[in-house]
Amino acid sequence: MEQLAQITSLLAKYAVGNDTNNVPMIGECFTDDAVFELVINGNDGPPLVFNGREEIEELMRSSMESQGDIRRHFSTNLRIIALTETTAHITSYLLLGVAQYRGLQIKQSGLYEDNIVWGPAGPQFARRHLTMDGIFD
Repeated sequence: MEQLAQITSLLAKYAVGNDTNNVPMIGECFTDDAVFELVINGNDGPPLVFNGREEIEELMRSSMESQGDIRRHFSTNLRIIALTETTAHITSYLLLGVAQYRGLQIKQSGLYEDNIVWGPAGPQFARRHLTMDGIFD
């Protein structure tokens, strides 16, 4: 049960880092040599791949700089595929809400597939693969 709580906390830390534009917080969620892969359904090109914490942080920083809205990231339907004392393979859904004057509207959804490792800093993403269900304006 403790590992489940730690995994849930990692997902929440990543979401809150995104919601508060806290790139260092997001970076702490990843190992130094982590890989983040992004696929957008309907795009026939190869996945976008970001290697290492620094590239991942730069992706997040540049994405946040282009956003003029208030976002809320929700991780749902956590499913543990495999779990050992030092690793986990999980999936979860992303729901991305945008807060506007009429309230929160879900603007995006996707599927995360994660490989998590436990080290001195606790659990971190070694690999995070996100398949977005589409794009929004």
